[in-house]
Amino acid sequence: MSGFEKLRVVALDCDGVLIDDTYLAMIARFVTEHGGVYDAAAERDVIGLRDIVVAEKVTRLCGLDQPAEETLKQLWAARQDYLAEHPIRVAEGARDCLEALAKLPVRLVCYGGRTREHTFDRYLGDFVDLLDPDVPYVSINEHRPGVGHITRTVLGAGYDEIVFVDDVSRVAEDARAHGAGFVGFPASPAHARQREFMASLSVRHFATSLAELTPELLAIVDGELAASTHWPR
Repeated sequence: MSGFEKLRVVALDCDGVLIDDTYLAMIARFVTEHGGVYDAAAERDVIGLRDIVVAEKVTRLCGLDQPAEETLKQLWAARQDYLAEHPIRVAEGARDCLEALAKLPVRLVCYGGRTREHTFDRYLGDFVDLLDPDVPYVSINEHRPGVGHITRTVLGAGYDEIVFVDDVSRVAEDARAHGAGFVGFPASPAHARQREFMASLSVRHFATSLAELTPELLAIVDGELAASTHWPR
């Protein structure tokens, strides 16, 4: 592929795209076990925010008489229990996908809610040579949903020059608000509501495996960004 009209950056979420998601199912279980109702409204309200904000919302959702900081500690402990049952795995086809995308004339970056050492280096460090040499990973917990921070602050790109690949609809909403590209990645049964939320936002493109995240799909997104048709007017 010789080039794109608009696309200059492909930004891949780590949790839920390149490695197993460890939050949706865990938070659903935590809320249910602590007396809360985890329905579509709860999921839409809670997922995709800063850790402390999630803890504040979960505290209210469960009617817990404690500071949000205590709930956050409990959520982290619950996540460790979840990981003991469901160890993190790198997604099938991750290397093949990244090798194909690395050949494109774009900056290829990853992002996630944890520090680089916590998530990226531990599980995806072997792929660093396939990513942008200056910015292989961006931590966004303090800047969620992260579209503006990654695009403008970190990379200095235009919103119509980047596409985000994410499993959370809040990022889709943020991408639409800024006019950035977005491909939904609802890759597990726990993501059924997230896919519905994305569809309600008029997300056009979905991939449920890394094999579906192809240069051809990105070429379609590029054409839409160039023609300002990626999102409905």
